[in-house]
Amino acid sequence: VQSVVASHSYLNNRNTKYQQNDESDPEHLMLRLRSTEQETKFRFENNSSFRNWKVNLGLNLDYSQYTNTTFQKAYTNQAQTFDYHTYLGMMRWGLFGTISYSSMDERFTASLGLRADANNYSSAMKSLSDQLSPRISLSYQLADHWFLSGNAGLYYQLPPYTALGFKDNNGTYVNKYNLRYMKVSQESLGISWRKGDTFEVSVEGFYKDYDKIPLSVVDGIPLTCKGNDYGVIGNELLTSTAQGRSYGAEILVKWLIAKKLNLASSFTIFKSEYRNDKESEYIASAWDNRYIFNLRGTYNLPRQWSVGMKVSCIGGAPYTPYDEEKSSLVSAWDAQGKAYYDYSKYNKERLPAFAQVDLRIDKTFYLKHCMLGFYLDLQNITVSKLKQQDVLMSTGIIENPEAPAAAQRYRMKRIKQSSGTLLPTLGITFEY
Repeated sequence: VQSVVASHSYLNNRNTKYQQNDESDPEHLMLRLRSTEQETKFRFENNSSFRNWKVNLGLNLDYSQYTNTTFQKAYTNQAQTFDYHTYLGMMRWGLFGTISYSSMDERFTASLGLRADANNYSSAMKSLSDQLSPRISLSYQLADHWFLSGNAGLYYQLPPYTALGFKDNNGTYVNKYNLRYMKVSQESLGISWRKGDTFEVSVEGFYKDYDKIPLSVVDGIPLTCKGNDYGVIGNELLTSTAQGRSYGAEILVKWLIAKKLNLASSFTIFKSEYRNDKESEYIASAWDNRYIFNLRGTYNLPRQWSVGMKVSCIGGAPYTPYDEEKSSLVSAWDAQGKAYYDYSKYNKERLPAFAQVDLRIDKTFYLKHCMLGFYLDLQNITVSKLKQQDVLMSTGIIENPEAPAAAQRYRMKRIKQSSGTLLPTLGITFEY
């Protein structure tokens, strides 16, 4: 069987920020970003099967167009402005293949794959042999109810377009010869005990290794460590020297009693760390919550009543304290409009853990050719509060107006961040 797939995607992105949100004065403009990302993809695949074997072979050819017109004020040791326009056209190509085997009794399955990727962005990314990605997956039934499985693979991914298309004010692609494909290797091994479709317990260990991750030269931390509050990702000088790792284990339990109980629970304990290069020490990443616990289930009562509950708990995320000295400078605050982090203390602090309990009650009526249902959904019945780092803000008042402009400072204030409330929902379902 041969398959031919053609697709096109289009993303239009706009981001504008004025000082104090005052658009009446052009001098207040801090950020104006206009970008588009378009990808035209072509893929050909051939699938063959004979006896217990399946073979998949294919190739892909993609054309990417990235445009970016950016005006941005920034501050490192002094205020500066980036004003550039990018038009980036890039060809990408790849080859891939997978061979799968399943024994006659289905006790043993195996899959072996290989993929290669390249593009014409720079000479360092043009060779398919530099981005070879082997993958293997195995599963074996050890005995009645016992199953062992494992997989390992290597994956390559491009840095974000904002990083590839970033220019300095001279119109030079400053990251063109610094960036490489990001490289991720992943391994896992698990064992499970199953009793039909009604009960399953599994334990799986995993390890991921990240290499050639873009490093922010200005801030001295990996780009992936900037968290989820960073407005524009990658429009800065970068080098592909950072590394990372995440590892841990997950326990999963599923229990099903037909027309009575449906229960599922998982507990994952892990660590997520990054470092700037091979010579540096690992530090906690922005995603290093350490553990995640979920328990959810529904129980069917007589007369078409049912009750469901979900319990979720996640460890506190690490965070980086603000650099109050830098943030309070008038020239620094006016360039960005928000506080700067002290990356010398990257993720040295940690937020408290968070837990939430949700409850849902359903009542169903089965009529002649339809089903009518009513439900009450109560999210966060414990009214738990998710706490975040206090926000450091400028009051707009200059404490030392008599000082030189470069030394003037705003009076700062902190605003507490916490969210969480009881959210009730009434609903109706109807099926005909």
